[in-house]
Amino acid sequence: MINEDNLNRIINTRTFKTNTHNIANQLVISDADSAELLCTELAEHRLSKYSNSEIASLLDDKDPNLYWKVTYAARDVCSKHYKQLGKRAEHEYHGQLADIETSVIKLSNGDKVENINEYQLAKVVQQFATQSSRLFVDLLLRFGKNETMAQMALTPKQFNRKLRNCLSYVAKHRSKFNLVTDGERDSRLYTLNSLNMLFSVIDKEGSIQDWIDNHTKLVNELLADSSDVRYQGAILNHWETASNKDKYAFIRQAISQQAKAQEWINTSNQAIKEAGEAQSN
Repeated sequence: MINEDNLNRIINTRTFKTNTHNIANQLVISDADSAELLCTELAEHRLSKYSNSEIASLLDDKDPNLYWKVTYAARDVCSKHYKQLGKRAEHEYHGQLADIETSVIKLSNGDKVENINEYQLAKVVQQFATQSSRLFVDLLLRFGKNETMAQMALTPKQFNRKLRNCLSYVAKHRSKFNLVTDGERDSRLYTLNSLNMLFSVIDKEGSIQDWIDNHTKLVNELLADSSDVRYQGAILNHWETASNKDKYAFIRQAISQQAKAQEWINTSNQAIKEAGEAQSN
């Protein structure tokens, strides 16, 4: 266990502060929560086998290996976060959960939505700007038109007016709804989670072929988007014997897609954060 003195010394390093801020930006959390996650990751994993005297010595020497451990611990924090999200996203990516877009479509005819979980429902409801609209949509999707009218004491004319207003809001803010409701977010989460796992395998010198075998569809998509991999079949089926040139080209494509997925998720997370702040106001 890292003692308080060593922990405070690590926390005050530029490397720790930079990585704390990076985690906060990626996961859309506060710097304080980010620092706590990073400290836990260091204590329980990256520095768990070091004695406090060894850690103190690394700090005294300003050893680059210590700073790299902080950086890799930060990557681990983000990877674990997206891995958790990815478990749900992978199910949706393969079409095993209800399409959340249904909930928006169902607004138009007043039917309640079957087979939608609380997480999915909340993602839709939170996008509406006012408390009144959020309550209306929540009741409508849960219970349907008649129960909503009863709960909110609405006349048919008032109900229709609120419904038109909500549908108009959806139409005007379609891009915002798409960020959190359509299948693209789940697909991007799956891609990001999977590629994070790939680079974790590379970092730990694990079996890349095993990763490829478990992500065949994604690998095919990456190969289809890359014109630099000459022998794509070798990458897909015989990684160890593929040429270094093709391996490097594939990894470059994976890095590019990882960055694009991360950028998209960051934008989506910001939209969700803003919606949550609007709901609390």
